Amino acid sequence: MRQTVHLLLLFLLSFPSSWAFGVIEFEKEVWPILSERCVECHKAPYEQAGRLKEPKAGLRLDGAAHILLGSDDGSVLKANHPSRSTLYTRTILPADDADHMPPKGDPLTRKQKEIIRKWIAQGADFGTWEGATDGLDESVTKRDKPKYVPGHLRFFDDLSQGLKPLPQKMLDELSQATGMLVRPIGLGSPLIEVRVVSSAQRITDREITALSPLVKHLAKLDLTGADLSVQACKKIGAFKKLTNLSLRRSNLDDQGLVELQGLSSLRTLNLTETKVTDSAAVSLARMKSLDSLYLWKSGISEDKREFLRSRLNGVKVTP
Repeated sequence: MRQTVHLLLLFLLSFPSSWAFGVIEFEKEVWPILSERCVECHKAPYEQAGRLKEPKAGLRLDGAAHILLGSDDGSVLKANHPSRSTLYTRTILPADDADHMPPKGDPLTRKQKEIIRKWIAQGADFGTWEGATDGLDESVTKRDKPKYVPGHLRFFDDLSQGLKPLPQKMLDELSQATGMLVRPIGLGSPLIEVRVVSSAQRITDREITALSPLVKHLAKLDLTGADLSVQACKKIGAFKKLTNLSLRRSNLDDQGLVELQGLSSLRTLNLTETKVTDSAAVSLARMKSLDSLYLWKSGISEDKREFLRSRLNGVKVTP
């Protein structure tokens, strides 16, 4: 018993004292993480080789006011709600996810992620830290001006016509029930994204059934590593607004894929390391809405991949 207590004390002492006892100080604990891993891409505009380099996504993380102002897509910080703060949620995505942050180098350590999570959960208090304050007026003005809307965002805007945003309480309950990340695809959007947050997580029919209330709202679904029955695939096939579907490393087979060929809004389908074979090419060839199809380490031969490239005009088949 005494040895156990001793080991526990050593463990606690390995963390900053304030973190061990529950109070996170931004300047001492959160800022060093942002400064080292995030600010390089999210700082004031600067000139490089004769070109002006803007902060990625319009987000600056070098000042408290800039962090609160958020990115071109909206707020990145929701005090008391880590699960609704992309400043945190993007750090816990799988390392190979396009939205994972930071995009370069090693992922944040578990300790660093927990510091950020706990700081937000405690109210996201910056204390006396202000950081950079330059460019605030310009940033606020930019936020108030109409912006160019890329084509893919217009597509989502059209897809969301007639829908109202779902209550956050409902999304939180679904996240609790499934163990997955459940959130709007953008600030104020009625369209929803659902994804696994850990490669160790095993998704089954139970979790997919629990997502049924999202049938008119689900646009992006990541079921990496899922254990899928044909019945589960039928339920996925009912999510007619799906635009992105990742089933990589799942046990999806040819029979299950048949149930998905009616997803008429689907743009990206990831079948990496699944059990689909050449027989699935017929079903895939019917999915005319696809822009990107990932087949790495699947059972589909190169001949069938060429067949799909010819049948799905303009689709990017990888590899």
